[in-house]
Amino acid sequence: MTAFARTATAAACLLATLSPGAAADRAVSLQVPPDLAKDLPAMPRIANPVDDAERRINAAVQRLDGAVRKAAAECLAEGGKHADYGRHIEVTMRGPRFLSYTMTDSAFCGGAHPNTGTSAIVYDLVSGAPVDWTALLPPALTGKVALQTEMDGSRMVSLSSKRLFDLYLEAYRPRTGQAKADADDDECREAVAMPNGDEPPAMTVWPDAKAGGLAVQFDLAHVVQACADVVVVPVATLTAEGANPVLTDAITAARAARPAP
Repeated sequence: MTAFARTATAAACLLATLSPGAAADRAVSLQVPPDLAKDLPAMPRIANPVDDAERRINAAVQRLDGAVRKAAAECLAEGGKHADYGRHIEVTMRGPRFLSYTMTDSAFCGGAHPNTGTSAIVYDLVSGAPVDWTALLPPALTGKVALQTEMDGSRMVSLSSKRLFDLYLEAYRPRTGQAKADADDDECREAVAMPNGDEPPAMTVWPDAKAGGLAVQFDLAHVVQACADVVVVPVATLTAEGANPVLTDAITAARAARPAP
């Protein structure tokens, strides 16, 4: 056996003996299966899962692949030769503690215009289950927790919280002092201000290791869909609002572990 093979074997044995908590404290390595179809990538899987939690996550993302494959097939059948369905996937955090994906789908299935939508799923590396946001964020930031149907037919968690929405608006397209640039953004500022009247929108959230905070986004009407920016609530603000240190510490550690640009 070569020295490299011995080292690899020893590393694999070490990971296999880690407790669930210890395994979740590391950054997981990912591998990407072949594309499901043209412009339809597969969800990245945890490479060499070390425990049942990681195996559950791999099984769950495989089911998400099945959902988008079905949605794409139905779209193409409905729209005919001009139909199109594509997906872009980002891994916004891969440990410690949380594995987070965003999926942005774009579909034209006939009709007047294409549709786009971003969904997110965040897994707890200790349990292998989707995170419970009510355990990680204070009630003021979770508000009403619900499931919403995404473009691929899957059901994902949304949060309707006035306080979270206020934090989103505070950071949305800050004014630059440049008259033309600020005027150009006024239409979008108005569009996002009260999309549901007096009620906060159903917001999708996920941890973002690169930006160092909790990313927030929600859907808008097609005519102003370009205004649907992602806004990141920084860790310092989350801490001040009473977020669970399990979340804030993990995001901080993940950001610190990122390679220098």
